[in-house]
Amino acid sequence: MENKKFKIIRYIVIILACIGLIGIGIYQKKNSTISVDEDPIITKTREYVNNNSTYFNELFKEKDMEYRIDTKSIIKSDEYKGYVRIINNEYSYVNEENLLIDKIIDNNSLTKVEFNENMPYDLNYIYKGEDPKNYIKYNNNLYRIIGITNTNDLKIISLDNYNNISWGLSNNINYFEGEELPKEDSVKGIFYVGYIRSETKELESIIKNEKRNNNYTIGMPKYYGYYSFANISDIISASETCTYNNILDINKENCNSYLISMLDNTYTANTLEDNKVYYVDENKKIISKELEDSIQAKKVIYVHGISKYISGDGTKDSPYEFEN
Repeated sequence: MENKKFKIIRYIVIILACIGLIGIGIYQKKNSTISVDEDPIITKTREYVNNNSTYFNELFKEKDMEYRIDTKSIIKSDEYKGYVRIINNEYSYVNEENLLIDKIIDNNSLTKVEFNENMPYDLNYIYKGEDPKNYIKYNNNLYRIIGITNTNDLKIISLDNYNNISWGLSNNINYFEGEELPKEDSVKGIFYVGYIRSETKELESIIKNEKRNNNYTIGMPKYYGYYSFANISDIISASETCTYNNILDINKENCNSYLISMLDNTYTANTLEDNKVYYVDENKKIISKELEDSIQAKKVIYVHGISKYISGDGTKDSPYEFEN
């Protein structure tokens, strides 16, 4: 009799325990935060970023660095056309079929760069020659496109000179004073402003030195900001036949291009020995020059190549126009 009574009590306890567990489950479900499924393209983009963390960690270490990824790189679907914008870890999808970068690359006047370290803002394509179709209008001003970076941004240079630009003053040679710079209405990007010995000849070595800390570099050769100047590597790369014994031999005669023709009486972004900087004089020749408090230069900025294309074919009369 007692065994029967014990069994009944045990069953009752088990039933009550099950009811309690069910009740707890219902309570937790009722009070949990309802999760909303993320857009598939955003989920795929997060996976893409995580799988390329080394590259993107460098890109996003600085606040307000914006990156755009063409959806063709993320997902094979006609449903998603356009790009995903990432800024300060916020992801958003923009539907757009007509992208500026596609129009520029299809124009067939770009040269693919063979040397590329796969670092953010390395150039993947460049414009060469005396007058390529690389005009672009931005904020109602004319620029020329130096090239397309591996972040799918356009590196562009102003046709106009700017005065009173703060850069590398006093013992801060080699980099811009970010706090002193006015914010440009452009893309915050990475500029390389490292020291290069004048006798350096190989383009690959010049590009590496623009990015490298060494005994002569004061501050960081990597600058996060809204503008810089043309690099020595930009000047050499823009020429179809650039021959020189050292950097101070470079001039319009042996390294002719649209770019060196633009750079009269202007500073470049790079320095050399004895606290001097590379400067293009009125004869279109690269010389060494003491840094002055008030300098003149053509601004180099980045704009998004993954933007809505509006019009233009890259000529001066019909520059590329886009919606940034």
